Amino acid sequence: RCAPGWTFGFPELVGRDKVASSRRIAVPGCHASGFIALTAPLVRAGLLSADSLLSCFSVTGYSGGGKKMIAQYEAEETEPLLSAPRQYALGQAHKHLPEMQKMTGLKTAPIFSPVVADFYSGMAVTVPLFREQLASGFGAEDIRRVYASVYGGPVVTYTDAADADGFYSASALSGQDGMTVSVFGNEDRILLTARYDNLGKGASGAAIQCMNLVMGTEETKGLVLS
Repeated sequence: RCAPGWTFGFPELVGRDKVASSRRIAVPGCHASGFIALTAPLVRAGLLSADSLLSCFSVTGYSGGGKKMIAQYEAEETEPLLSAPRQYALGQAHKHLPEMQKMTGLKTAPIFSPVVADFYSGMAVTVPLFREQLASGFGAEDIRRVYASVYGGPVVTYTDAADADGFYSASALSGQDGMTVSVFGNEDRILLTARYDNLGKGASGAAIQCMNLVMGTEETKGLVLS
């Protein structure tokens, strides 16, 4: 994903024409997709400095762990600890960190806290910010304007009021291939959020989107977006 000569397979950020003309395309990592979607546009627009020290937490369904983890969670008798969310990659050496840094233009990789929970698929990525971390004069509304200008669909969309009665479920887009980007919090403490399926826009859905662009067919062909 970070190797020279490969195109990073996130058309909304690297450009659809670049993906369409590429023959070596690396689909982003599932957690990385959300962090990059939230952070890269703000660095490019000058709202966040490349020197920013950021943190990120991400809640994912257990399918992201592959066959071994799926078998653990779906066994007839499961370990009691699997019934509660579990944080992992505690040594801050997660394999997605290099692309999370490179594709956002940040000089320092974020503190990254992924969490796996007892549901099959879905993902919610959050990047918290203090207003003081933004460039002078910018606030939450400026972030919303940037997201609205970058993410107009058809696969990634900026969405206001994405919560349900104050709750934000990581499984809301399970089984779908789209991603919604939202902003919560207030003017002092801001939450940047991205929600999608770790198996959709976080994996095979992104691959199909890129394949469609390369083949010159409709970008959303074969994708489930609602």
